[in-house]
Amino acid sequence: MSRVYFAGDLHFAHKNIAGFRPNVAGIVINNEEEHRELIIERFNKIITKRDTLYLMGDICFDESFTVHIGRLNGYKKLILGNHDHLNLGIWQQYVANIAAIGRYKKSWISHAPIHPEELRGKINIHGHVHNATIQDARYFNCSLENINYEPIEYSQILARIEQQKEMWKS
Repeated sequence: MSRVYFAGDLHFAHKNIAGFRPNVAGIVINNEEEHRELIIERFNKIITKRDTLYLMGDICFDESFTVHIGRLNGYKKLILGNHDHLNLGIWQQYVANIAAIGRYKKSWISHAPIHPEELRGKINIHGHVHNATIQDARYFNCSLENINYEPIEYSQILARIEQQKEMWKS
C-alpha cells in the first residue's frame, strides 16, 4: 500500500546549513554534506519506492546537487519554494510534477503559508517558516525543523492538526 508524505526546506547545497541546523534530531552536523546525507538516510528509512513524497519548497540551492533528489525514494512532486530557482528541465529529471501551489485531498499545499481568506475551508500544508509555526489549526508546517527532520505522512498531519485544535482553542 502506498502512502503520501510531505517535507519542506531540505536546503541541499546550502553552504551554511550547519550554522542554522547544528544538530539534526540530536545528531551534530558539521557541514552541508553531513546534513544532506543524514536527511537522505532518514527519508529512505521511511519512504518506499511506491510512496509519494511532496517536496514543499527550498529543496536544492544548486543545480549540481539536484542529483541527490534522485537518491530519495518515492514518486516525488515538487512545490517550488523561494530558493528553488533552478532550470525546470533539471528538476524534471528527478521529480514527476512541479507546481507553485497545489491541492491534496482537503488541503492546499504550498511552500509559504497562504492567506487565511484563501483557505476556503481547507487546511494549508506548507513549509518556509522553519520553527515559526503559525498557531492556527488550519495550517500545518512541514519544514524539517517541525517534523523531526523526516517526512510526515498525511494521516499523521491530520492527527497533529486535531491535537493543535485542542491545544490552541484555550
